[in-house]
Amino acid sequence: MQTIELQIPDNIYNQLVKSGIDIKQQLQDNLYDLLDDGYPSITTQEATKRVSDAVRDYESGAMKTVPYEQGMDKIDNWLKTI
Repeated sequence: MQTIELQIPDNIYNQLVKSGIDIKQQLQDNLYDLLDDGYPSITTQEATKRVSDAVRDYESGAMKTVPYEQGMDKIDNWLKTI
């Protein structure tokens, strides 16, 4: 097992302690998330193809887009459900 030293400003640390958050567990969870985001890996070739296809669809008008505000409203509403 390895040890990581983390310096946290006193005011933030005090807020974390008061909140009841298990700091050690949260940090471990975040480190695991860095290793695996839950999405399957793809090759550079597949990523390049996906981006090229999306650009082609956008430029040809085949891709349906929405105004920024409308997209953000949809995301905000979705976040309220989780």
